[in-house]
Amino acid sequence: MMYRLTFILFLSFLMAALLQFLPVSDLLTIWVPQWVALVIVYWALVLDARFKLLLPCFVGLCLDVMNGSILGQHALALLWLSFIVLKNVKQFRRAGRIQQMLEIGLLILAYQFVLAAIQGIIGEQIVNWTYFVTSLSSAIIWPWVSIILGDGCKRFLKLKEE
Repeated sequence: MMYRLTFILFLSFLMAALLQFLPVSDLLTIWVPQWVALVIVYWALVLDARFKLLLPCFVGLCLDVMNGSILGQHALALLWLSFIVLKNVKQFRRAGRIQQMLEIGLLILAYQFVLAAIQGIIGEQIVNWTYFVTSLSSAIIWPWVSIILGDGCKRFLKLKEE
């Protein structure tokens, strides 16, 4: 069972990274959701106590390498995001879809503020307001992400059991 879960985790993060770095037009770039952060939030909610904080660190370091950014920038932001989600799992699970979307939007917005603050501290270009539009698109796409990941996991585990 652990190998199957590891494979599903790897596959979901691989797909999220591919979607994150999918080339799109300049007009649509600001609307690309934070796919990797959404997958981190999903797995933190699903695995709860079994979710290890080493996972967002590793995924964040991979994002830093893929972005060519300062090593540890995304790791710190994803670690912070995971910590906040794990502290509030029960409240988040009890919330309805609309409230979850609002909470995800705020979480992703805070995640982006952490990244922007790190970029400001190290002297990189300060971002403008369009940088934060992805939190809106991430909130809108959240119900589909949770449904697709949930159904995909159930189907994959059912196929492996047969």
